[in-house]
Amino acid sequence: MKAGIKIFLLALLAGCIAAGAASPAEAASADISGLNARCVSCHEDQVYRTAFPASVHGRNGCASCHKVGDILRHARGDEKPAMADCGVCHGQPAGNYTRDAHYLKLDFRCTDCHRGIHTLQKTKMSKAAVVMKCSECHDKEDYVARGHGASVLKGNNDAASCADCHGLHGIRAFTAAEGGPLTAEAKLYFMPKCAGCHSDPELAKRNGLNPNVVKEYEETYHGKVSKVGFPARVAGCADCHSSHNILPPGNPQSILSPEGRVAMCGKCHSGFAPRFANYIAHPDHSDPKKYPALYATSIFMIVLIVGVFIFFWTHTVLWWRKSYWETCLRKKPGPGKNEPEQCEAGESVPQVQRFRPLYRIMHVLLIISFFMLVMTGIPLKYADADWARALIRLWGGVPASGVFHRIGASMLIILFLYTIWLSLKFLFPKGQVKGWLGRLFGPDSLCPNLKDLRDIRDMFLWFLNKGDMPKLDRYTYWEKFDFFAVFWGMFAIGLSGLMLWFPEKFSYIFPGWFLNIAALVHSEEALLAALFIFTVHFFNNHLVPNKFPLEPNIFTGRNTLEQLEHERPLEYERLKASGELEKLRRPAPGPREMLAWRIFGIGSWLLGVFLTILLIWAIVL
Repeated sequence: MKAGIKIFLLALLAGCIAAGAASPAEAASADISGLNARCVSCHEDQVYRTAFPASVHGRNGCASCHKVGDILRHARGDEKPAMADCGVCHGQPAGNYTRDAHYLKLDFRCTDCHRGIHTLQKTKMSKAAVVMKCSECHDKEDYVARGHGASVLKGNNDAASCADCHGLHGIRAFTAAEGGPLTAEAKLYFMPKCAGCHSDPELAKRNGLNPNVVKEYEETYHGKVSKVGFPARVAGCADCHSSHNILPPGNPQSILSPEGRVAMCGKCHSGFAPRFANYIAHPDHSDPKKYPALYATSIFMIVLIVGVFIFFWTHTVLWWRKSYWETCLRKKPGPGKNEPEQCEAGESVPQVQRFRPLYRIMHVLLIISFFMLVMTGIPLKYADADWARALIRLWGGVPASGVFHRIGASMLIILFLYTIWLSLKFLFPKGQVKGWLGRLFGPDSLCPNLKDLRDIRDMFLWFLNKGDMPKLDRYTYWEKFDFFAVFWGMFAIGLSGLMLWFPEKFSYIFPGWFLNIAALVHSEEALLAALFIFTVHFFNNHLVPNKFPLEPNIFTGRNTLEQLEHERPLEYERLKASGELEKLRRPAPGPREMLAWRIFGIGSWLLGVFLTILLIWAIVL
């Protein structure tokens, strides 16, 4: 009797379902609770009778998810209902989930995570609930015990849950070599998420974190290379802090413990001493208590840069005013009157040799190497600038620009070492030691002497119309400064550059944090060198009004006789008295040679002006 009643009810239910599915409008107005009641006539568990009607899906009805074709066959157990696609209602998350790692790699379905579907309530899933749900499958020891999850479960909603970093229904699948650094794609995805929280000053304050940690990372080589678009070349957040292990360095299980740091650095570097891992990944140059050596170096470089430019920019402005006034307004020759190299009729103007061909070749190589270094280096120094990425890509990207930078550095080092050799030959000709002090401070030496101090005083008096221009010898005080600036620069830029080029090897000499000092010195000294060359050296030699647009003697190796007499009267008088002047006479350069040198020289300072604009743009904006 009961079986017959059930069959009758099922037949009636089939008719009702068929009627309910007749049209969308009719389906919408169907008595869902009545249909559910008929289903529970067989599905008698309490979960279907009371929990499901009160759940978030209760108003949808059983038939919205369970599609029954033949109710009688279903009642006999011959037919299982077809499950409806969750995406019919949940379109957006279902669409995202088709790109999810769980779906693509593990063939997870909605119900693998969303269990207890008949009892779900419409509530916002808390961070703690997300952590607990994910850790049903994922290792609790790794993430929950050592990572953000532990903080979440303690009630800290500022900490990141799984979903904050990975999302919920569109979790990306990234691949990486076992134990190796993350791919560029993974870094580009995760690093903004790390930065989003760790650069929030309010969040950092609430949790006792460093609010400048992201900014400090971006000031390192790792951060700069990442910012110009090549994150795969350097360590990102998760490379050093692991995927989930964020325990403090004092914890033995932390990846930032002394042993952990060595292993972590070994992902990218090899052949280094253990103290290489003392490198400071988030240096703060302004903190004298935490980083005293770095702070002292920063202050020294600031004083050096400001001091040099206060003196020489003042010197440049005063010289320009004086030279412009005398040359362009009063039509009187200022220092360095420069006559045409060749008369219109073709008659040669008297010329004398100033630089040997060897020195001219060295200067051209110096120009090429210097521009190569500046154009491959400043994009990293100012990685935030809009033009930095374009300039790096002009060289072929960070790897290629690094190769060119090292080629330029190698050229400069060779020139520097050869200059030292030439200097020693000058001081000790044919091994002769006697008289070396006289040669060192003599008129043909680039070493500063007491006369240079008097010349500086007299030059400023001349600038201010308080006296005559000093009588200059073969080398002026500003030329000597240029020469010794190269020596200081090679010590500062060259040594620090070699440390950054071979950091693992230098870790056997210096601790890892010394690389932070090397990076700071290399960067700031490079800025000083570039701006000095482009704003002071170019002016002194080419842009001063009575020389503009080019002083060609460094390229042609020759001065006019009149130019020598006006610019360097002491050298002229000495050469004339010794009879050496006649031996130094040379023919004037031809028009083709002059044209080639003018193109090269003017092109060089135009490029320097362009790079100066980029530097000022980056510094000011």
